[in-house]
Amino acid sequence: MKRTAFSLAVLLAFAVPVFPAFAAFAEEDKPLGPFTIIEEGMPCQGLPMPARDTMPLGDALAARATHREFSAKPLSFQEIADLLWAANGVNRPAEKKRTAPTAINRQEIDIYVCLAEGACIWNPISGGPSELKMVCKEDLRGFTGRTNAGADNFALKAPVTLVYVVDFARQGMQDRPMDAFKYAAVDCGFVGQNVYLHCAATGLHTVFLGSLDADAIAKALRLPPTSTPLFAQTVGHPATDE
Repeated sequence: MKRTAFSLAVLLAFAVPVFPAFAAFAEEDKPLGPFTIIEEGMPCQGLPMPARDTMPLGDALAARATHREFSAKPLSFQEIADLLWAANGVNRPAEKKRTAPTAINRQEIDIYVCLAEGACIWNPISGGPSELKMVCKEDLRGFTGRTNAGADNFALKAPVTLVYVVDFARQGMQDRPMDAFKYAAVDCGFVGQNVYLHCAATGLHTVFLGSLDADAIAKALRLPPTSTPLFAQTVGHPATDE
């Protein structure tokens, strides 16, 4: 995999103070304001502290399901913050441990939030609100789900697709490639099930995706050679919410 890291010129190219995707969030959860420009011109947006689901676990398990029909209704800042915390948030700040386990606690999974207006990497800050950092202005949702299916691609209808990127260098199993892939796949699965249960508890719809154009996504995100998109997960409101 021939992939290059971000250059300073690329970072500066995204020095735009407003990210339109978040201006369209539901009125009941108003946006927190325009992105603050930090880190060599990268637009960044803080998220609110996550709220905790109130549905009992047994009810969430009973409601867990895969759906491929979505409303185009955007997710609010609060809904995204809650979703990401459930997916792989820091639940034990003193130890920097997460809601999803990883082999030997390597925490090798990065979550990218793909929207119609671009893609952000999620930074789960320990002990405080997390943040999104815009890294690409391209709509990458079409590289997941029914790839190259045009209007039939359900991922283009839903407002959010999460892409799970594995950093094999951080995992530290380069001498055991089969084990590296096995553990990475299982770790992504833990994150995906967290998202499934969260969506069941909050009335959102989701589908876990093994079909994605990893090379196209990696190129758009300018991932280093040691990182690869492994799975994705589309999330949105039910189609009946339109």
